Amino acid sequence: MSLQTFTSLANVPVHYDRYKPESGLGYGTRGKPFKPQATQSTIGKLQSCFADIFAQSPFGPGEVITSAGAYVAKPGYHGAGQAFDLDGIFWAKHDLVALDYPKKPHLYLAIESIVRQYFGTVLGYNYNEAHKDHVHMDVGSGIGFQKMSKSRVEYLQSSLFYVHGYHVGIDGVWGPATERVVKDALKDLAIGGSIFSKDIWLSYLKATTLRAFHLANS
Repeated sequence: MSLQTFTSLANVPVHYDRYKPESGLGYGTRGKPFKPQATQSTIGKLQSCFADIFAQSPFGPGEVITSAGAYVAKPGYHGAGQAFDLDGIFWAKHDLVALDYPKKPHLYLAIESIVRQYFGTVLGYNYNEAHKDHVHMDVGSGIGFQKMSKSRVEYLQSSLFYVHGYHVGIDGVWGPATERVVKDALKDLAIGGSIFSKDIWLSYLKATTLRAFHLANS
Protein backbone atom coordinates (compact mmCIF):
# COMPACT_ATOMS: atom_id res chain seq x y z
CA MET A 1 0.00 0.00 0.00
CA SER A 2 1.40 3.34 -1.09
CA LEU A 3 -0.08 6.41 0.59
CA GLN A 4 0.15 10.01 -0.49
CA THR A 5 -0.45 13.15 1.54
CA PHE A 6 -2.96 15.76 0.42
CA THR A 7 -3.91 19.09 1.96
CA SER A 8 -6.69 20.23 -0.36
CA LEU A 9 -9.39 18.87 -2.66
CA ALA A 10 -10.41 20.80 -5.78
CA ASN A 11 -8.14 23.61 -4.52
CA VAL A 12 -10.10 23.89 -1.26
CA PRO A 13 -8.13 23.34 1.98
CA VAL A 14 -8.96 20.25 4.02
CA HIS A 15 -9.07 20.86 7.77
CA TYR A 16 -9.30 18.57 10.79
CA ASP A 17 -12.12 19.51 13.18
CA ARG A 18 -12.04 16.89 15.91
CA TYR A 19 -10.07 18.78 18.52
CA LYS A 20 -11.42 19.32 22.05
CA PRO A 21 -14.38 21.72 22.08
CA GLU A 22 -12.60 24.15 24.39
CA SER A 23 -9.90 24.62 21.75
CA GLY A 24 -12.39 26.39 19.48
CA LEU A 25 -11.38 23.95 16.74
CA GLY A 26 -13.80 21.13 17.53
CA TYR A 27 -16.54 19.55 15.48
CA GLY A 28 -18.74 22.08 13.72
CA THR A 29 -15.95 24.64 13.36
CA ARG A 30 -13.57 25.19 10.46
CA GLY A 31 -10.84 23.37 12.41
CA LYS A 32 -7.30 23.82 11.18
CA PRO A 33 -5.17 22.48 8.30
CA PHE A 34 -3.82 18.94 8.46
CA LYS A 35 -2.27 16.37 6.16
CA PRO A 36 -4.48 13.31 5.62
CA GLN A 37 -3.22 10.41 3.54
CA ALA A 38 -4.85 8.10 1.02
CA THR A 39 -3.93 6.08 -2.04
CA GLN A 40 -3.36 7.95 -5.28
CA SER A 41 -6.49 6.50 -6.89
CA THR A 42 -8.65 7.47 -3.91
CA ILE A 43 -7.28 11.00 -3.91
CA GLY A 44 -8.06 11.20 -7.62
CA LYS A 45 -11.70 10.22 -6.97
CA LEU A 46 -11.93 12.73 -4.15
CA GLN A 47 -10.50 15.50 -6.32
CA SER A 48 -13.06 14.80 -9.06
CA CYS A 49 -15.91 14.47 -6.58
CA PHE A 50 -15.30 17.78 -4.84
CA ALA A 51 -14.58 19.58 -8.11
CA ASP A 52 -18.05 18.42 -9.20
CA ILE A 53 -19.62 19.59 -5.93
CA PHE A 54 -18.15 23.08 -6.24
CA ALA A 55 -18.88 23.34 -9.96
CA GLN A 56 -22.58 22.62 -9.35
CA SER A 57 -23.04 24.35 -6.01
CA PRO A 58 -25.01 27.62 -6.24
CA PHE A 59 -22.64 28.95 -3.56
CA GLY A 60 -19.55 28.54 -5.72
CA PRO A 61 -16.22 27.11 -4.56
CA GLY A 62 -15.90 26.28 -0.91
CA GLU A 63 -13.45 27.86 1.48
CA VAL A 64 -12.85 24.86 3.78
CA ILE A 65 -13.62 21.14 3.77
CA THR A 66 -13.62 19.60 7.26
CA SER A 67 -12.83 15.95 7.82
CA ALA A 68 -12.21 13.37 10.51
CA GLY A 69 -9.58 11.84 8.24
CA ALA A 70 -8.81 9.38 5.47
CA TYR A 71 -6.15 6.76 6.27
CA VAL A 72 -6.49 5.47 9.83
CA ALA A 73 -4.50 2.58 11.25
CA LYS A 74 -7.41 0.18 11.65
CA PRO A 75 -9.06 -2.63 9.66
CA GLY A 76 -11.22 -1.82 6.64
CA TYR A 77 -11.01 0.74 3.89
CA HIS A 78 -9.70 3.49 6.16
CA GLY A 79 -6.80 1.18 6.98
CA ALA A 80 -6.24 0.66 3.25
CA GLY A 81 -6.20 4.41 2.58
CA GLN A 82 -9.29 4.09 0.41
CA ALA A 83 -11.86 5.96 2.49
CA PHE A 84 -12.64 9.53 3.52
CA ASP A 85 -14.90 11.02 6.18
CA LEU A 86 -16.57 14.33 5.34
CA ASP A 87 -17.59 16.36 8.37
CA GLY A 88 -18.60 19.57 6.61
CA ILE A 89 -18.16 22.15 3.89
CA PHE A 90 -17.84 25.87 4.54
CA TRP A 91 -18.56 28.49 1.89
CA ALA A 92 -18.21 32.25 2.32
CA LYS A 93 -21.83 32.70 3.45
CA HIS A 94 -23.12 29.14 3.79
CA ASP A 95 -22.06 25.93 5.46
CA LEU A 96 -23.14 22.35 5.93
CA VAL A 97 -22.06 20.26 8.90
CA ALA A 98 -23.16 16.63 8.67
CA LEU A 99 -25.19 16.82 11.88
CA ASP A 100 -27.25 19.60 10.27
CA TYR A 101 -28.98 17.06 8.01
CA PRO A 102 -32.41 17.47 9.69
CA LYS A 103 -32.19 21.26 9.26
CA LYS A 104 -30.63 21.29 5.78
CA PRO A 105 -31.76 18.09 4.03
CA HIS A 106 -31.66 19.60 0.54
CA LEU A 107 -28.03 20.71 0.75
CA TYR A 108 -27.01 17.46 2.44
CA LEU A 109 -28.72 15.36 -0.23
CA ALA A 110 -27.30 17.46 -3.07
CA ILE A 111 -23.80 16.72 -1.83
CA GLU A 112 -24.58 13.07 -1.14
CA SER A 113 -26.00 12.71 -4.65
CA ILE A 114 -22.66 13.78 -6.10
CA VAL A 115 -20.61 11.65 -3.70
CA ARG A 116 -22.59 8.60 -4.80
CA GLN A 117 -21.56 9.24 -8.41
CA TYR A 118 -17.92 8.63 -7.43
CA PHE A 119 -18.05 6.18 -4.52
CA GLY A 120 -20.07 3.00 -4.23
CA THR A 121 -20.12 2.84 -0.45
CA VAL A 122 -21.56 5.97 1.20
CA LEU A 123 -22.72 5.93 4.82
CA GLY A 124 -24.38 8.96 6.35
CA TYR A 125 -26.77 10.43 8.90
CA ASN A 126 -29.52 7.82 8.73
CA TYR A 127 -27.31 4.77 8.37
CA ASN A 128 -26.49 4.37 12.06
CA GLU A 129 -25.50 6.38 15.13
CA ALA A 130 -21.79 6.19 14.32
CA HIS A 131 -22.27 7.97 10.99
CA LYS A 132 -24.62 10.78 12.00
CA ASP A 133 -21.79 13.30 12.26
CA HIS A 134 -20.02 12.58 8.96
CA VAL A 135 -20.44 11.17 5.48
CA HIS A 136 -18.21 8.14 5.01
CA MET A 137 -17.19 7.25 1.46
CA ASP A 138 -15.03 4.37 0.23
CA VAL A 139 -14.36 2.25 -2.83
CA GLY A 140 -15.47 -1.03 -1.26
CA SER A 141 -18.41 -1.51 -3.62
CA GLY A 142 -19.28 -0.56 -7.16
CA ILE A 143 -21.40 2.43 -8.12
CA GLY A 144 -25.00 1.42 -8.68
CA PHE A 145 -28.25 0.76 -6.87
CA GLN A 146 -28.60 -2.37 -4.74
CA LYS A 147 -31.94 -3.12 -3.09
CA MET A 148 -30.26 -5.00 -0.23
CA SER A 149 -28.07 -2.01 0.61
CA LYS A 150 -29.62 -0.12 3.52
CA SER A 151 -27.61 3.03 2.81
CA ARG A 152 -28.62 3.15 -0.86
CA VAL A 153 -32.30 2.48 -0.20
CA GLU A 154 -32.38 5.05 2.61
CA TYR A 155 -30.74 7.65 0.36
CA LEU A 156 -33.22 6.88 -2.42
CA GLN A 157 -36.21 7.17 -0.07
CA SER A 158 -34.88 10.37 1.50
CA SER A 159 -34.23 12.04 -1.82
CA LEU A 160 -37.65 11.00 -3.14
CA PHE A 161 -39.28 12.52 -0.04
CA TYR A 162 -37.26 15.69 0.55
CA VAL A 163 -36.13 16.57 -2.96
CA HIS A 164 -38.81 15.23 -5.29
CA GLY A 165 -41.82 15.49 -2.98
CA TYR A 166 -43.08 11.89 -2.98
CA HIS A 167 -44.78 10.34 0.03
CA VAL A 168 -42.57 7.41 0.91
CA GLY A 169 -41.33 5.96 4.17
CA ILE A 170 -37.65 6.31 5.04
CA ASP A 171 -36.57 3.04 6.62
CA GLY A 172 -33.80 1.74 4.35
CA VAL A 173 -35.91 -1.26 3.34
CA TRP A 174 -36.80 -1.98 -0.28
CA GLY A 175 -40.44 -2.99 -0.57
CA PRO A 176 -43.44 -2.75 -2.93
CA ALA A 177 -44.35 0.79 -1.83
CA THR A 178 -40.85 2.13 -2.44
CA GLU A 179 -40.64 0.27 -5.75
CA ARG A 180 -43.89 1.87 -6.97
CA VAL A 181 -42.76 5.37 -6.01
CA VAL A 182 -39.40 4.88 -7.72
CA LYS A 183 -41.10 3.85 -10.95
CA ASP A 184 -43.39 6.89 -10.79
CA ALA A 185 -40.46 9.21 -10.05
CA LEU A 186 -38.35 7.92 -12.93
CA LYS A 187 -41.31 8.40 -15.27
CA ASP A 188 -41.95 11.93 -13.99
CA LEU A 189 -38.26 12.79 -14.34
CA ALA A 190 -38.27 11.43 -17.91
CA ILE A 191 -35.65 8.85 -16.99
CA GLY A 192 -36.59 5.65 -18.74
CA GLY A 193 -35.51 2.25 -17.50
CA SER A 194 -34.78 0.50 -14.22
CA ILE A 195 -33.11 2.00 -11.16
CA PHE A 196 -30.99 -1.18 -11.08
CA SER A 197 -29.23 -0.04 -14.25
CA LYS A 198 -26.04 1.89 -13.47
CA ASP A 199 -26.83 4.45 -16.17
CA ILE A 200 -30.33 5.04 -14.80
CA TRP A 201 -28.97 5.29 -11.25
CA LEU A 202 -26.46 7.92 -12.38
CA SER A 203 -29.17 9.81 -14.24
CA TYR A 204 -31.29 9.85 -11.09
CA LEU A 205 -28.35 11.06 -9.00
CA LYS A 206 -27.66 13.90 -11.44
CA ALA A 207 -31.31 14.97 -11.62
CA THR A 208 -31.49 14.89 -7.82
CA THR A 209 -28.32 16.95 -7.50
CA LEU A 210 -29.72 19.74 -9.65
CA ARG A 211 -33.07 19.93 -7.87
CA ALA A 212 -31.59 19.59 -4.38
CA PHE A 213 -29.14 22.45 -4.94
CA HIS A 214 -31.96 24.56 -6.33
CA LEU A 215 -34.08 23.89 -3.23
CA ALA A 216 -31.11 24.56 -0.94
CA ASN A 217 -30.69 27.98 -2.52
CA SER A 218 -34.35 28.97 -2.62
